[in-house]
Amino acid sequence: MMKFLCSILIFCSALVLAQTKIMGDFSMKPSSYSAKVFEKSNFNIYYQFKLLKDIKLSQNPREGLCVLQIGENYSKFSDVKILKIDSLFEKFSHLDNNGAKEMNQLLMYKPLWEMESLKSSADKKIIYQKRYKTKYQYEEQQPEFTWQLHNDSKKILNYNCKKATAKYRGREYIAWYASEIPVNNGPYVFEGLPGLILEIEDSNNKYHFTAVGIDKKPMDIYLRNDKEILKISREKFREVEKTYHDNPGAFHGKALNEDGSPIITKSKPLHYDPFELE
Repeated sequence: MMKFLCSILIFCSALVLAQTKIMGDFSMKPSSYSAKVFEKSNFNIYYQFKLLKDIKLSQNPREGLCVLQIGENYSKFSDVKILKIDSLFEKFSHLDNNGAKEMNQLLMYKPLWEMESLKSSADKKIIYQKRYKTKYQYEEQQPEFTWQLHNDSKKILNYNCKKATAKYRGREYIAWYASEIPVNNGPYVFEGLPGLILEIEDSNNKYHFTAVGIDKKPMDIYLRNDKEILKISREKFREVEKTYHDNPGAFHGKALNEDGSPIITKSKPLHYDPFELE
């Protein structure tokens, strides 16, 4: 267990990118922090996440680390850096002011997998949260997968895994599941196989999750419930997501016109190839 935890810490440290530091006599009021804890996890599966952002421009994927926390009635999938950021936000929310030191600690962590998803086994619903300047939230019923089972096998974390394939919202996926771990779950929304999904990737190898460790440390399965969170429909969220990539400057500009209305900043579009194409 100690060997695994040390490996995870080394892995996380290697992923921290150099950031522009805030210098000088900087001070601001801390953000409020509020979260709803649903239960403790019974065990946690850590997945190395590889993202090939733009296949046309590069064949070198970016790497991150995600965690699937599984409890009795809930499970949550998120980037471990989001958990760290939330922990810092909670800590700093008790201070009178946040200075350069606190802000630079927050700037150390840039999640690669930005969507958080919470599954409820009771009503088969999933709640999603993602931030585009403001954090948005929507929910839907757990998608149903039509898996094709194959005879191919390989070992992951010393578990014998079988291959399965399925389509999900415009992409084709290859999954490897361990029947030795009789848990109906996996990264993000994926489930529906006779065992825990330890690896899954799309057919273009743009998104790739591979289990790198499992522990039984109890962790809070929670979601932020700050009053500023905007609860919308999935359709509206996809509009926000597309708008952000078309003009990210409109989400970051803070300048105002003379009448007090925000100045809409036009900026260069970002590459848009969402995980869910449909």
